[in-house]
Amino acid sequence: MKLKSSVSNLKEVTDILSSITNEAKLEFDNDGLKVRAIDSARIAMVDLFVPKESFSAYDLEEKVEVSVELDKIRNVLRLASQSDDLLLSISGTKMKFSLGNLTKTISTLDTFVNSPKLPSVDPKNYVVIRKADLDRGLRAATDVRDSIKFTIEDKRFEATSKSDSEEVDLIIDNDNLIEVKAQEKASSSYPLDYLSKIIKAVSFADTLKIAFNNDYPLVMEFNFSGKDGIKTAKFLLAPRIE
Repeated sequence: MKLKSSVSNLKEVTDILSSITNEAKLEFDNDGLKVRAIDSARIAMVDLFVPKESFSAYDLEEKVEVSVELDKIRNVLRLASQSDDLLLSISGTKMKFSLGNLTKTISTLDTFVNSPKLPSVDPKNYVVIRKADLDRGLRAATDVRDSIKFTIEDKRFEATSKSDSEEVDLIIDNDNLIEVKAQEKASSSYPLDYLSKIIKAVSFADTLKIAFNNDYPLVMEFNFSGKDGIKTAKFLLAPRIE
């Protein structure tokens, strides 16, 4: 198979995946690129889709699955600028990257990385907020404790973190919420390090959809649009029971 993509396109994908793992199985089919990965502690999962329209060239005769070390791909991408185009071809256990007059070939993993099954998670409450607002709240909480509590109710979202000596409280009311749906008041706590890593990885996203119930897994969804397609990603995170 052969494809052509902007460097920024592939960087977005590898940044998201690398926020929870360094190994993943890439699946290329007639629809595009699909990746589902889970961290070693089985606390966080990413489900990601890049439609073939997001690639400037997509030549595929049959479905291709390869397991890779993400750091190796990221090292290749660091050799280019964000505006560069990259040619990728896969043959057997080799991935060849071409950047102008530079070519680099890396080996795939000898054994397949299993793609985890997407759990049956369907939270009834959600908010759509600006990523910058949540990012500020997470950064404020980093030196308070290792978890943060989200609360949603009608016309209000709150993120709090408390220790014996410090407290952070981020409140986003209805006027600053892009969208909110709360069937009931719900609260759930989540590990701060996982949230901070994924928010840093999705630097391209302006808004986030955050969904959860009481003491329930978090589902965070975001789209990242380009001139030639809309990529989608879903981040799932187990709750911290306190």
